[in-house]
Amino acid sequence: MKHLTALDGIRAIALFLVIVSHWLDKSYFAQAFAPGAIGVDVFFVLSGFLITTILLQNRLRAEAYGNSKQVVVKNFFVRRSLRIFPIYYLFIFACLAVGPLTGTSIRQHALYFLTYTSNFYFYQQHAWDGMVSHLWSLAVEEQFYLLWPWVMLFTPRRYLLAAILLFISVGMASGYVIAGKELGDFALTLPVSCFDAFGLGALLAFILVFHKSRLALAHRVLGLAALVCGIQALSMQTQWPLRLLPDRTVYALIALWLIAGVVLAQETNKKPSALLTNRGLVFIGKISYGMYLYHLPLAWDAGLLDRYLNHRLPAALLPYLAYVVFAENLVVLVLLAWVSWVLVERPILRLKHYFEYQAPAPLPVASPGP
Repeated sequence: MKHLTALDGIRAIALFLVIVSHWLDKSYFAQAFAPGAIGVDVFFVLSGFLITTILLQNRLRAEAYGNSKQVVVKNFFVRRSLRIFPIYYLFIFACLAVGPLTGTSIRQHALYFLTYTSNFYFYQQHAWDGMVSHLWSLAVEEQFYLLWPWVMLFTPRRYLLAAILLFISVGMASGYVIAGKELGDFALTLPVSCFDAFGLGALLAFILVFHKSRLALAHRVLGLAALVCGIQALSMQTQWPLRLLPDRTVYALIALWLIAGVVLAQETNKKPSALLTNRGLVFIGKISYGMYLYHLPLAWDAGLLDRYLNHRLPAALLPYLAYVVFAENLVVLVLLAWVSWVLVERPILRLKHYFEYQAPAPLPVASPGP
């Protein structure tokens, strides 16, 4: 699949929502809209779309040219590992090395973090764990990666759409069941509760690969859905909240409409939004994985700059100290993630060319039939 820079812009916006959620006090107005949850749901939809597109396109190639789907699966796992494992385990081993200094119980529960199952740990404990709390979403994504290639590559083609719709339905049903429950926040870390976000991304990928001519129609329908979802999201801040869909489905549909707009612009040779292709946002999107991984420890040590720098600020800036600290930490985070990208991530990613899904070949014409 051709790289879409506008999707990096969307990824950067999602990251910023998560950072706002974790770095600003709950009293700030932005926190009323649960920006962290929205950001994570956008990441899930993006993953569902991108991963499913890759898998379906390579399924077509494998079927057309007699290549092994098992090779596609093997190389998918290798390529994903090269992308996500290096700095994840670098971060985990660093936390294990300093242990109590992290203010977490990561040493006592290291197995969860080493096996990408920290979401189950948080659910069982019914509590977060400081600067490693955000790792639950990376665990859910990894669990999705383990399951989804088998579904997309080996389900008979005539049942693919049904499989995706079932996935979405299960996620939505989970959202209805969880809504209002005492442990709802922690139940939302279970993979089944995230199926709707991943599945909606996968649905767009299915349309792109098998029914490209219907992309414009899909975007219009998603626009109407996003409007209804926006009304529901706004109503949740009033005395008469409207809850037609689970919150995660609401945010996922809005995100899907934005992503569909980017894809449609690409397919019709139109320019996507100038905002989403802004160089700064695209750069942040490129290094967003490292920024997501490292952002929470910076929030836990926000007092460092206060001790060494911010006590010297002019008195006129003191009422805005929280924003000053936010900006300072953001600069540090960008620098840290950029160094991580240059020294660790990018060199390792160059190994991907040893694990191509299959020999390059033109895509066959997609057909929705069996």
